[in-house]
Amino acid sequence: MTKQQQRREAEAARAALDPRERQAASQEICRQLLCLPELQGVSCVFSYRAMEQEADASMLHEWLQERGVRLAFPLCLPGGEMEARVPGGWKRGAYGIWEPDPALSPLLAPEEIQVALVPCVAFDRQNRRLGHGAGYYDRYLPRCPQALTVALAFEAQRLERLVCQPHDRIMDLVVTERGVYRK
Repeated sequence: MTKQQQRREAEAARAALDPRERQAASQEICRQLLCLPELQGVSCVFSYRAMEQEADASMLHEWLQERGVRLAFPLCLPGGEMEARVPGGWKRGAYGIWEPDPALSPLLAPEEIQVALVPCVAFDRQNRRLGHGAGYYDRYLPRCPQALTVALAFEAQRLERLVCQPHDRIMDLVVTERGVYRK
């Protein structure tokens, strides 16, 4: 199976989830994250705003902000590059994703990120992650040497074995509504 075929299979499985089921599963994923020892005491988290039918971490974002954790989000740049910004305002990006407005949002150095929460189209038991195919995270995450990388997904998105290339980043953890997969 090709990456494209795996993407289609996982996207179809995710789309087949009832919206209420997806919302409940997202809340359970957030609860799983809150219990992770690796998230206790962190001061800087890089996350994302869910699009389409992705696992939604907004409940976790609220919890982190209430505890004074600095929260940054990706800003996609030309040439497939990405940077982390602490949002002071939002705008729609090139892919229709809500991104921090760079005019209002301070840049965060990748070295400051302790935990990187990453969206996911598909994953397997070896914590390989399949994204949307543009490679933004695969290029950005190696620049975050201190970051624990955590993919968020629904269990329905798990495939037996993903097609991988050398540049594909393996996640430290994958968190679903059913539990935590560790590398």
